[in-house]
Amino acid sequence: MLILHYFQHGTYLTICLVNTAIGDEFNDLERQLISVREQKKTLQKIEKNKQRTQMVLSMYASVTNIVPNLDEQSKISGYIMEKDKDAVEKFEYDTLKMTNFDICNGIWKIISE
Repeated sequence: MLILHYFQHGTYLTICLVNTAIGDEFNDLERQLISVREQKKTLQKIEKNKQRTQMVLSMYASVTNIVPNLDEQSKISGYIMEKDKDAVEKFEYDTLKMTNFDICNGIWKIISE
């Protein structure tokens, strides 16, 4: 016999589980509930990080006038927004053909123009 005590709305409730199958099912449901709560917390953290990343990218775009293209992992690419000229210019660096140093210098050159 398994006896559980729950405190609910100011009163104690005592639940006796005689059948072990019911007790096992109850324990399984409790584990599932804990797992669902943990998954919910993880999803909330992921969403918060996603929003923070979007805000940071927006800030970078405002400061540098560069909007990165994050879809292609093998290249560093994006667009340069020239507001005073109402122009958009695409840039692209192949990470297999250029060093990180050269890519960095190229991006700084774009920003300073």
